[in-house]
Amino acid sequence: MGWTFSDDVGRYLGAAGEFLRSRPAEFNVALTVSATVAAGNVPGYPNPPLFGWLTRDGRVCGAIVQTRPFPLSLFGLGAGDTGELVAALNNAGREVEFVAGPVEVVRAFAEAARRGSEVVGYQLLYRLGGLVAPRPTAGRARRAQESDREVLEDFTKVFEQEDASVPFDQIGERLSYNGIWLWEVDGEPVSVASLSRSVAGMVRVGIVATPPEHRGHGYAAAVTHHVSQAALDAGNRVVLLFTDKANPTSNGIYQRLGYEIVEEQIQMRLGATR
Repeated sequence: MGWTFSDDVGRYLGAAGEFLRSRPAEFNVALTVSATVAAGNVPGYPNPPLFGWLTRDGRVCGAIVQTRPFPLSLFGLGAGDTGELVAALNNAGREVEFVAGPVEVVRAFAEAARRGSEVVGYQLLYRLGGLVAPRPTAGRARRAQESDREVLEDFTKVFEQEDASVPFDQIGERLSYNGIWLWEVDGEPVSVASLSRSVAGMVRVGIVATPPEHRGHGYAAAVTHHVSQAALDAGNRVVLLFTDKANPTSNGIYQRLGYEIVEEQIQMRLGATR
């Protein structure tokens, strides 16, 4: 009964895997992170991952995952569950700096932590309904290779936003399972998009990026449509993506392609002083 914490992904999936797979859209981050760790690629290494699950009446009814420096993410919890989680983390000596998940649950967690907090981002989780082709544009898609790494890193600026003491090679992770596509015009890369590892019939579109000099031509829509179709062709039933709520351009693109909002999520920083 109560919370169990572990850094063992096999133990986590053995206990909470069925629960997580029961709602692959809402629990997509837990599924993809655990799949990444199980494949031997640990975000935040050498910091060990934190997995946790809440058991009541013999059944798992909530879960968490964190790979530092990324936020602690909450899955399947109600606002009323957060006080118990905060107490369990404190008892285990686990201090949380960032927390992410559904808005009301994250706010309740921050309130229970009583350390001061501030909102650092709002995201919208989208699920693909019926895929709609974008307006035609020049170019074609091709799978990225290791030889494209310099272009990919320049496009996505992955490492500028990472803690250098706990690096995670997001490009290398996706290249390891051929999960990145470039959109090219006359042989020149102009946009990029990727897919997460497929888990429980679910995959997530990510790393969608177009350099400023190539924007306004429909390349992001084209490459996102391509990877979305690739996800469907591979047999995935659930195709997802996250967007910044405050970015009308990306939200407009995804909605026109047939993506529909599932829920709003929030990220908060704890320990904030004002």
